[in-house]
Amino acid sequence: AVALLQAGGSAVDAVSLAVERLEQCPLFNAGVGAVLNRDGLPELDAAIARGEDRGTGAVAGVSRVGSPIRLARAVMERSPHVLFSADGAEALARQLGLPMVDPQSFIIPLRLEQLAAAKRSGSIALDHVDDASAAPDAAFGTVGAVARDSRGHLAAATSTGGLTNKLPGRIGDTAVFGAGTFADDGSCALSCTGTGESFIRAAFGQAVHGRMRWGGMSLADACQAALDDVRKLGGTGGCIAIDRDGTICLPFNSGVLFRAWSSADGGAIRTAVWSDSASPQSAPIP
Repeated sequence: AVALLQAGGSAVDAVSLAVERLEQCPLFNAGVGAVLNRDGLPELDAAIARGEDRGTGAVAGVSRVGSPIRLARAVMERSPHVLFSADGAEALARQLGLPMVDPQSFIIPLRLEQLAAAKRSGSIALDHVDDASAAPDAAFGTVGAVARDSRGHLAAATSTGGLTNKLPGRIGDTAVFGAGTFADDGSCALSCTGTGESFIRAAFGQAVHGRMRWGGMSLADACQAALDDVRKLGGTGGCIAIDRDGTICLPFNSGVLFRAWSSADGGAIRTAVWSDSASPQSAPIP
């Protein structure tokens, strides 16, 4: 994705490529390796946002689409709508000729073990944590990418399996434009991970945008204020964000945030997990 941007590619192409690759990695809670709902099935959500014109597409509750983010992009570019769910989303994927798979292809043994543990404790759990009450020390496996291209356009993409042992049909913030996924060339592009219900109630993406456009805040200050809203609403998590000037912000109020970034001048790709002063705005919100 970095090479694509350096070659003059679009921000939309970069974020969709990055997220599609991450959906194929079983280490994360998206696509292959996604967490399972109460019935032991994957229900996948994804969204993409284009800052140039606020174009957006999203899908929720899909389990037979090979790449949810590819379908989300198809919704944005090849349909008159913004959000499709479950059977309707999968019917659209077939109509558009996107690869379909058996839901079992997404399931890995670890997620079966996590589901069994969540059922024993009666919890609806965040990724990489056995009990939702341990959320302050949780890590999150939702995948996302944000980018600014050489034309100054912004884009964001997010893909997730949601929460372990979630009730069937539950939809989180990932698929909600203005909550977990957002892009506007006038302010920023961002992708969130964490307690989806709280990010929705905080209208996270729109809150960051509003604080920047009409409150005059920097990206870092706007993200911190929005994360404070999430915390007040009982949630935990973080986001990756980039503003119209290319400033990167990677804040979180949880124990860790898996993250990677690269500068516009083609510098080395850097990674971090824990709080690290070398990571832009990476320290947990106090």
